[in-house]
Formats: sequence, C-alpha cells, structure tokens
Amino acid sequence: MDIQTGSQQAESRVGRNVARVLRDRILKGDLVPGQRLIEADLITELGVSRSAIREAFVQLDAEGSIELRHQKGATVTRLSRQDIMDMFAIRERLEGLAVFLAAQLVDAPGIREWLRQQRDNWTRDEMLQSDHLHIDENIPFHEGLILMSGNARLVEMLRRLHVPAYRQRFFEMIKEDRREQAVEDHLTVIDAILRGDGESAETAMRLHVRRTGELALHLSGLA
Repeated sequence: MDIQTGSQQAESRVGRNVARVLRDRILKGDLVPGQRLIEADLITELGVSRSAIREAFVQLDAEGSIELRHQKGATVTRLSRQDIMDMFAIRERLEGLAVFLAAQLVDAPGIREWLRQQRDNWTRDEMLQSDHLHIDENIPFHEGLILMSGNARLVEMLRRLHVPAYRQRFFEMIKEDRREQAVEDHLTVIDAILRGDGESAETAMRLHVRRTGELALHLSGLA
C-alpha cells in the first residue's frame, strides 16, 4: 500500500493548486498554444517547489492541456485540424451519452432544482451580451450535466477533453448570434432532461457539440 506522509500530501495539494492556476491561464488565453512553460520562472513567480511544478505538469499533460517532451520540457498544447475534429467527435458521443444518463436520474435529490437554476441563468440577457460571462458559465454548465450522469468513468474521460476545447480566446471571437444559438441549445437540453426524455437530450447535446466543433475549426482557421 502506498501511504503518503504529511509532507508528501501537502506537496501534492500544492501541485494540484499549481495545475489549477496554469489551467485557468490556458483557458483565459494568457498562456497560448505552443508557448513553453519554464520551470524556473514558475517556481519564482508562484513561490513553490520544483516537485510541485513537475507534479502540476504531469497532471496537465494527462488531461491534454500541455505536452511534456523528454529534454524539451512543457508546452501548451497546440491543436491541429485533426486534433480538433477527433476531440469534438468523441465529445459529441460522450456528452450525448452523459445527458441521456442524466435524464434517467432527473428525480434524484437536487437535480431538478439545479436544472431550473441553470435555465433561469441561461435566459439572462447578459448571456448573449458578454463573452466573458458566457465562458465563465459554460464550463460549469457542461461539467454539471456530465456529473449528473452518475458515471465516474465518463466524467473523467470528458474532463480531459474540456480544457483544450474551452479557451477564452475562442469564445471572445464568437458573435452574439452564435452565442444565442448556444443558449438555445442549452435550454433544449435542459428541458429534455427535465422531461426525463433521454433520447431528445442526447440528440440536442450531440447537435450542440457538433456545432461548437465546426465553429472551433472555422475560428481556428483550420476548417
């Protein structure tokens, strides 16, 4: 049995916190695709140990946010056209499955309440007007739906696909009419789950993810 000491557990927590900070910077576009992450600079800036930085790098590499190469260090993941196509094809299937399963669990405690809160949230005018608010609310929304599936393996698989897909610079380029379509898609998914209609929820989510993937290709200039 692998038992961590108190100091090892503390270092592990620091590593997770560093990963969270770097992930947020990637999402916001402060760290851009292809950019090298310099250990020494991060150690100085964040005031943490080399082992904490390396633990964070391993975690971010596993989820696809960065790439670790032997003797070359870490760089923010740069997605090719095929990467984007493959990633969204997988997400389309898996997120469709997630909401299908969520609809079967809609009567579990707190589920309907959360969905109604989300519905109220996504009908606010600000959701169409603010790209920053859209991304701030979009990630927790998708993650919440995935968690509702009750399938831990599915949750973990999709979590690794979300960070590369949701970068703020991408959402900043989306015009209001595209945000309006995304909001309509979200409401359609919510309403289907509330009805317990897994098939309709799956169809709506798959269409939503497909549209997002097509837009990601277009805005990346790789379409």
